Amino acid sequence: MYEVEIERLDDQGRGIAFVESKITFINMALPKERVVCKITKETSKYNVGEVIEYKKKSPLRVTEKCPYFSVCGGCQLEHLPYEETLAFKKAKVERILNKEHLSYPEIEVVKNESPYFYRNKLSLKIESGQIGFYEEESHRLIRVEKCLLARPCLNDTLEDLKKLAIQNGEVLLRCNTNNEVLIALKTKEKIAFDEKIFSNVKLVGFVLNEKCIFGTPYFYERMNHLLFKVSYDAFFQVNPFVASLLFQEVEDNIDKTTTVLDLYSGVGVLGLMASKKADKVISIEIIKNAVLNNIENGKLNHSLNIYPVLGDAKEVVSKLKEEFDTILVDPPRKGLDQNSLQLLLKSNAKKIIYISCDPFTLARDLKELQKVYEIKKLIIFDMFSYTYHVESLVVLSLR
Repeated sequence: MYEVEIERLDDQGRGIAFVESKITFINMALPKERVVCKITKETSKYNVGEVIEYKKKSPLRVTEKCPYFSVCGGCQLEHLPYEETLAFKKAKVERILNKEHLSYPEIEVVKNESPYFYRNKLSLKIESGQIGFYEEESHRLIRVEKCLLARPCLNDTLEDLKKLAIQNGEVLLRCNTNNEVLIALKTKEKIAFDEKIFSNVKLVGFVLNEKCIFGTPYFYERMNHLLFKVSYDAFFQVNPFVASLLFQEVEDNIDKTTTVLDLYSGVGVLGLMASKKADKVISIEIIKNAVLNNIENGKLNHSLNIYPVLGDAKEVVSKLKEEFDTILVDPPRKGLDQNSLQLLLKSNAKKIIYISCDPFTLARDLKELQKVYEIKKLIIFDMFSYTYHVESLVVLSLR
């Protein structure tokens, strides 16, 4: 056991202390707190510890509402006031960008007006009849009755799901702002499906082992005066309330009469926002269902200037011969691949709008892009409240 003082939070929201001069990361600990901890993991470079006793608590500490907060790992900042979580995220992004010696304007922060019950998607595990999440960095199941980050209709679905009496598998729950629910279940067990089981929710579809056995494998979502078809396996932002603000920011930064390249386009949301002003939008996406959704979304919204392309961005971009005025990029957490990055650097596009869910890969990519582009705007959207995850939008202009 060691008594230590927490100096600051790391980028994952863990307290940082030093045990015998070795950096030690401690969950559930805040700056300026004195705690007694035990070491749960030791490497040559760092320790991981857990709090046994609080000797002195931070005046910022609040009582968390979620009963699973200390074990689930799904959210890491619920012991802080909401405004402090925003300050943490802004400081985190600044620290990461400064480490790469990047030049950028004052960072704007867009808050989530509903920091609880905002998620429209839950991925859960089922083991020995129990439904829940894996504890962070482990395969130990934490049984969950209700997730305070999830939309209420998803929690109602979770309650109904128990009636299927599944012993082992995994399940994806998704919903739209109309509280219509889509379920995708994977299991080796035979189940006796009956839609009447889901009496608490508006079930629009049930997908079992990639095959739709009830309703449709998609739902429709209306945002920013547009209608979107979203398949069960297609990417869509998990926080529709904050996402609508992000989408509007994209539209506001599109110039009229431009040609736009939309990389990693998903179901085509950003491309549709751009198409309101642009002459032409070419969208590239690797998931087939997402591309099919993109095609239909263009028709649904009478946007005839969108051209979806199925393929891996790193392969497709090298074959493109068009010239683009604006490039939209919303890559996965690993950031831009080298082909896409080189395309951006050589494109002579007047503007790049980069949406990122990982500030580390964002900073890495911006370091390269800043050789040719200048960062004009950087906004943090609190898409993932009470977690350490950060959604950022960056507008870059050709030098």
